[in-house]
Amino acid sequence: MVNILSSLLPGKEAQKLKIESWTDIKRNGPAEKTFTSFINPDEFTLNYTVITESNNAAGANGSAGGFLGTRPLEVALKFFLDGTNANGVKLDVPSKIKEFYEAVGYDGKKHRTCFLRITWGHLTWLRTNQYEFDCELKTTSIQYKMFKNDGTPLRAIINATFAEKLQAAVRQAEERNSSPDLTHVRIVKEGDTLPAMVNKIYGDFKYYLEVARINNLKNFRDLQPGQKLVFPPFDKNTKPTDNV
Repeated sequence: MVNILSSLLPGKEAQKLKIESWTDIKRNGPAEKTFTSFINPDEFTLNYTVITESNNAAGANGSAGGFLGTRPLEVALKFFLDGTNANGVKLDVPSKIKEFYEAVGYDGKKHRTCFLRITWGHLTWLRTNQYEFDCELKTTSIQYKMFKNDGTPLRAIINATFAEKLQAAVRQAEERNSSPDLTHVRIVKEGDTLPAMVNKIYGDFKYYLEVARINNLKNFRDLQPGQKLVFPPFDKNTKPTDNV
């Protein structure tokens, strides 16, 4: 399992994490229900799991198993609820917990959980739809930390895991990791060159100057590790730019 930590884009104002809910996987139109975090999580992890064959070939010891696929991306979040007014903001903890379950929980009409979309300002998820994580609730638990004399909770932590849930057409496109028909976001690693990155995505070096122009690169040879680059889809008949 590989843990991938997404990060806020520099220079963007932090916003409250939001979970929107629909009863239809297409997620068209305004959300039917919404949960907004009281305090933003201080960390979260995206989990990406590769599935391989566990049985070795006859007569082979320790050989690499065949690739079988990947499991849906998962994200684990903690939502801290504080009804003590310690930070100057009033909160009714039971009502906020009810808001969470109504947004993410069971849909009686469809007899299944709702289809969700998590957004957090300009946080990038490094997916095709880079600023949104389409998913469904996988597991959740609540840890109560403080109570009034009558037993009403004053502090609680909601622990929730969400599994990626996409429309079939979107999922199939997502699985074509090198598809030139999708917009890609890549993080530059040590030793990366723009022509090589372009060739990996589009199967051709010819668009590297166009990608440099779109990303406002003054010198495409001077890439910095950690830098985010956008690789948009190009029409096959697009004539590459001759200069940046």
